[in-house]
Amino acid sequence: MKHLKTAALSFLGLLIASPAMANDRGEMVTASNPAGIVVAMLNAGHNPELTTDRVGDPLIISRGPGANLVVYFFGCDATTHDRCQSIRLQVGYDRAKPWSAQEAMKLSDEFPFLAVRLDQEGDPYVHWDLVLGDGIPVPTFVKNLRAFEESVTLAADLVYAEEKAEQAKGQ
Repeated sequence: MKHLKTAALSFLGLLIASPAMANDRGEMVTASNPAGIVVAMLNAGHNPELTTDRVGDPLIISRGPGANLVVYFFGCDATTHDRCQSIRLQVGYDRAKPWSAQEAMKLSDEFPFLAVRLDQEGDPYVHWDLVLGDGIPVPTFVKNLRAFEESVTLAADLVYAEEKAEQAKGQ
């Protein structure tokens, strides 16, 4: 598996460095080039894997020590699953106890760029949507990625505050 991943990343590097891709776009990140997002994430210290979602659109999963960052692709061609226009950065939190909608809305109050939803078990998921269209510069993409990382790290303090308080009482 490791060799397959290395070969795939080498191949992706060749695709990104090819003359056809190097035209005016240069240092741009687009949703229509998921491999370029993978490389930008690798360079930002993530461990992304490019795969597809259940309908065939691109999907990137970056497994981290605290949480998994998932990149969903939207506005893709329904048949070919390419020419995507936007992405969603998403992280989910696995709480011991379900959260209410009121509690989840505290995250929206505190972090206005984060959208919040609850899954069926009451676990909060936060996401940040980026319309990339014809592309944004790599440094701008990385700045958004870093801001999202910071927001979800700080949001985790709110998400797990009750559990941490209970643990502190028990010690």
